Amino acid sequence: MEKINKEIMLWHEFDGPGDTSIEVLEGICKLYTERFGVRITPQVMNITELTARLNQIKDTHQGPHLAMVPADMSSYVENGLYSEVPGWQFADALTEGALSTMQLDGVQYGIPVLRGNHLVLYYNPEIYASAPTTWDMFEEAAERLSAQGIIPIGADLQQGYWFIPFLTAFGGWPVQDGKPNIVTPEMRQALQFIRDKMDQGVIVSLDGSTGLLEQFIEGKIGAIICGEWIYNHLDKQMNNRLAVCQLPVIEGRQSLSMSSSIGLIYPNHSLTSEERENILSFTHFMLSDECQTMWTLGVQRIPAQEEVLNRLGASAMPNKKMILSLLDHARPMPTYPFMIQVWEALNTGLTELPLSNPEQALKKIEQAIQASWGVYKS
Repeated sequence: MEKINKEIMLWHEFDGPGDTSIEVLEGICKLYTERFGVRITPQVMNITELTARLNQIKDTHQGPHLAMVPADMSSYVENGLYSEVPGWQFADALTEGALSTMQLDGVQYGIPVLRGNHLVLYYNPEIYASAPTTWDMFEEAAERLSAQGIIPIGADLQQGYWFIPFLTAFGGWPVQDGKPNIVTPEMRQALQFIRDKMDQGVIVSLDGSTGLLEQFIEGKIGAIICGEWIYNHLDKQMNNRLAVCQLPVIEGRQSLSMSSSIGLIYPNHSLTSEERENILSFTHFMLSDECQTMWTLGVQRIPAQEEVLNRLGASAMPNKKMILSLLDHARPMPTYPFMIQVWEALNTGLTELPLSNPEQALKKIEQAIQASWGVYKS
């Protein structure tokens, strides 16, 4: 092994005990260090801290060489002082569609490592004998299940990302003509629907990293809306008590999730530093057949590299095949720089919803987006 005399810092999100991806990332970093003599040091933090620290780089000029983030965070270009990355160098491993998930105005600011990030419906087949693909099924089961102390369905309804399937079922989408589009009749209908179902005891809102997973695993909730990223954890814990299906139809209309990728960005102009070649070399290593396969076999994530993805699709078990097929029915997440304001406004309204009513929640959303949009435009 070469003598280790250089270190590259990598920031990464850690989302609680259900987040098994860190095991693979640490393994890949260790492997690269052993083979190439350049130490890759992952530093993990929750998504809130990661977002805040990336957005402070413009002021602090303190940041990592790399960060592994959801694709929409590639829009923090100005605050994070991101380097533009030569996307053409990775065209042999990634399709144009995959690369486009981390572009802003046609400029490549990140390289996808994983794809998916979409929401699906996980359900317990001991509670639902057939896939609960419509909301009617939850409502019909509510009385029977509540008598057994079971809640029909759960989700993290304090998070804007989890709200999107409800918004899309009513015909809404958070962006229109390159601007935020969240103060709409469709938004009002979706908020009303959620509040009604909470009041009826059909759905419960719990933290998506902890309580939601724990209660589903314990059999206290019959089904949950959650991300493909948690499949490995649920599969390990539940085995035959776990099945997967499409997001439920609401009043005859199909719910749609967003999808995106997770990839590497290059903050604090790291690709203009003397570590440029080592950073790009590590990026290529992350997209190698070997490392992409580590993600699929180790933690059952969806690889960005096309050949490995095709192999996974051919060999996957039924639940995983379903998750892969549902990716085709998701809509790509918008990556406009203002999306951070959209998510914050949605979260403000969703926090208000259980405390008051849909009208007040929509008012909070409107106030939040008007204030932040004014600042953004200026």
